[in-house]
Amino acid sequence: MKKPLFGEYECKVDSKGRFLFPSVLLSFFSEEEQNEFVINKGMDSCLVLYPQQVWEREIEKIYSKNQFLEKNRTFARMFQSGAQPVHLDNQKRILIPKKLLESSEIQNDIVLIGAYDRIEIWSKEKFENWLNAHQQDFTTLSEEVMKDE
Repeated sequence: MKKPLFGEYECKVDSKGRFLFPSVLLSFFSEEEQNEFVINKGMDSCLVLYPQQVWEREIEKIYSKNQFLEKNRTFARMFQSGAQPVHLDNQKRILIPKKLLESSEIQNDIVLIGAYDRIEIWSKEKFENWLNAHQQDFTTLSEEVMKDE
Protein backbone atom coordinates (compact mmCIF):
# COMPACT_ATOMS: atom_id res chain seq x y z
CA MET A 1 0.00 0.00 0.00
CA LYS A 2 1.20 3.45 -0.84
CA LYS A 3 -0.37 5.11 2.22
CA PRO A 4 -2.76 4.28 5.09
CA LEU A 5 -6.37 3.67 4.06
CA PHE A 6 -8.98 6.13 5.29
CA GLY A 7 -12.36 7.54 4.39
CA GLU A 8 -15.96 6.45 4.10
CA TYR A 9 -17.38 5.29 0.77
CA GLU A 10 -20.98 4.37 0.01
CA CYS A 11 -21.57 1.63 -2.56
CA LYS A 12 -24.37 -0.57 -3.87
CA VAL A 13 -24.35 -4.36 -3.91
CA ASP A 14 -25.95 -5.91 -6.98
CA SER A 15 -28.20 -8.98 -7.02
CA LYS A 16 -25.16 -11.27 -7.38
CA GLY A 17 -23.41 -9.79 -4.33
CA ARG A 18 -20.90 -7.63 -6.18
CA PHE A 19 -19.92 -4.03 -5.52
CA LEU A 20 -17.89 -1.60 -7.57
CA PHE A 21 -14.62 -0.86 -5.80
CA PRO A 22 -14.34 2.96 -5.53
CA SER A 23 -11.53 4.23 -7.74
CA VAL A 24 -10.34 6.68 -5.07
CA LEU A 25 -9.94 3.77 -2.63
CA LEU A 26 -8.26 1.67 -5.29
CA SER A 27 -5.64 4.41 -5.69
CA PHE A 28 -4.26 3.48 -2.26
CA PHE A 29 -2.95 0.20 -3.72
CA SER A 30 -0.18 -0.56 -6.17
CA GLU A 31 -1.30 -2.35 -9.35
CA GLU A 32 -0.06 -5.72 -8.13
CA GLU A 33 -1.90 -5.34 -4.81
CA GLN A 34 -5.21 -4.58 -6.53
CA ASN A 35 -6.02 -8.19 -7.40
CA GLU A 36 -5.31 -10.11 -4.22
CA PHE A 37 -7.62 -9.69 -1.25
CA VAL A 38 -9.11 -11.84 1.48
CA ILE A 39 -12.57 -11.08 2.85
CA ASN A 40 -13.67 -12.26 6.26
CA LYS A 41 -16.04 -11.62 9.13
CA GLY A 42 -14.99 -8.71 11.30
CA MET A 43 -15.95 -7.37 14.69
CA ASP A 44 -19.25 -5.55 15.31
CA SER A 45 -21.12 -7.31 12.45
CA CYS A 46 -19.02 -5.92 9.61
CA LEU A 47 -16.84 -7.67 7.06
CA VAL A 48 -13.17 -6.93 6.56
CA LEU A 49 -11.36 -6.82 3.24
CA TYR A 50 -7.65 -7.49 3.73
CA PRO A 51 -5.02 -6.88 1.09
CA GLN A 52 -3.22 -10.24 0.71
CA GLN A 53 -0.03 -9.00 2.39
CA VAL A 54 -1.96 -7.72 5.40
CA TRP A 55 -3.87 -11.00 5.67
CA GLU A 56 -0.62 -12.98 5.63
CA ARG A 57 0.84 -10.74 8.34
CA GLU A 58 -2.25 -11.25 10.54
CA ILE A 59 -2.16 -15.02 10.10
CA GLU A 60 1.55 -15.06 10.96
CA LYS A 61 0.85 -13.05 14.09
CA ILE A 62 -1.94 -15.41 15.14
CA TYR A 63 0.06 -18.56 14.56
CA SER A 64 3.11 -17.17 16.33
CA LYS A 65 1.06 -17.60 19.51
CA ASN A 66 1.37 -20.86 21.42
CA GLN A 67 -0.99 -23.24 19.60
CA PHE A 68 -0.90 -25.65 22.54
CA LEU A 69 -3.17 -23.21 24.41
CA GLU A 70 -6.83 -23.82 23.66
CA LYS A 71 -7.76 -20.12 23.59
CA ASN A 72 -5.12 -19.48 20.91
CA ARG A 73 -6.32 -22.40 18.75
CA THR A 74 -9.93 -21.35 19.19
CA PHE A 75 -9.20 -17.77 18.21
CA ALA A 76 -7.20 -18.89 15.16
CA ARG A 77 -10.06 -21.14 13.99
CA MET A 78 -12.71 -18.51 14.60
CA PHE A 79 -10.66 -15.80 12.91
CA GLN A 80 -10.13 -17.86 9.77
CA SER A 81 -13.58 -19.43 9.48
CA GLY A 82 -15.43 -17.88 6.60
CA ALA A 83 -12.36 -16.22 5.07
CA GLN A 84 -12.35 -16.28 1.27
CA PRO A 85 -9.89 -15.07 -1.34
CA VAL A 86 -11.48 -12.45 -3.62
CA HIS A 87 -10.28 -10.36 -6.51
CA LEU A 88 -11.38 -7.49 -8.68
CA ASP A 89 -13.09 -8.55 -11.88
CA ASN A 90 -12.51 -6.75 -15.19
CA GLN A 91 -15.02 -4.08 -14.19
CA LYS A 92 -13.35 -3.43 -10.81
CA ARG A 93 -16.04 -5.24 -8.82
CA ILE A 94 -15.62 -7.58 -5.86
CA LEU A 95 -17.98 -10.46 -5.21
CA ILE A 96 -18.92 -10.89 -1.55
CA PRO A 97 -19.48 -14.61 -0.86
CA LYS A 98 -23.11 -15.43 -0.06
CA LYS A 99 -22.37 -16.77 3.43
CA LEU A 100 -20.59 -13.54 4.38
CA LEU A 101 -23.41 -11.42 2.91
CA GLU A 102 -25.85 -13.29 5.13
CA SER A 103 -23.75 -13.15 8.30
CA SER A 104 -23.28 -9.37 7.95
CA GLU A 105 -26.90 -8.79 6.87
CA ILE A 106 -25.72 -6.88 3.82
CA GLN A 107 -28.37 -6.39 1.20
CA ASN A 108 -28.11 -3.36 -1.10
CA ASP A 109 -26.38 -0.36 0.46
CA ILE A 110 -22.95 -0.70 2.00
CA VAL A 111 -20.35 1.58 3.49
CA LEU A 112 -16.65 0.93 3.05
CA ILE A 113 -14.42 2.31 5.79
CA GLY A 114 -10.70 2.68 5.20
CA ALA A 115 -9.15 1.37 8.41
CA TYR A 116 -5.38 1.92 8.13
CA ASP A 117 -4.33 -1.31 6.34
CA ARG A 118 -7.72 -2.94 5.72
CA ILE A 119 -11.24 -2.02 4.65
CA GLU A 120 -14.32 -2.59 6.77
CA ILE A 121 -17.50 -3.37 4.83
CA TRP A 122 -20.72 -2.50 6.63
CA SER A 123 -24.38 -2.72 5.88
CA LYS A 124 -25.21 0.99 5.62
CA GLU A 125 -28.02 0.62 8.15
CA LYS A 126 -25.84 -1.29 10.64
CA PHE A 127 -23.04 1.25 10.31
CA GLU A 128 -25.38 4.19 10.91
CA ASN A 129 -26.84 2.43 13.96
CA TRP A 130 -23.35 1.66 15.29
CA LEU A 131 -22.22 5.24 14.69
CA ASN A 132 -25.28 6.70 16.43
CA ALA A 133 -24.84 4.36 19.40
CA HIS A 134 -21.20 5.40 19.87
CA GLN A 135 -21.24 9.07 18.92
CA GLN A 136 -21.58 10.34 22.48
CA ASP A 137 -18.71 8.10 23.59
CA PHE A 138 -16.27 9.74 21.16
CA THR A 139 -15.11 12.51 23.48
CA THR A 140 -14.61 10.14 26.41
CA LEU A 141 -12.86 7.59 24.22
CA SER A 142 -10.58 10.21 22.68
CA GLU A 143 -9.54 11.37 26.13
CA GLU A 144 -8.80 7.81 27.25
CA VAL A 145 -7.19 6.49 24.09
CA MET A 146 -5.14 9.54 23.15
CA LYS A 147 -4.02 10.72 26.59
CA ASP A 148 -0.35 11.18 27.24
CA GLU A 149 1.18 8.29 29.09
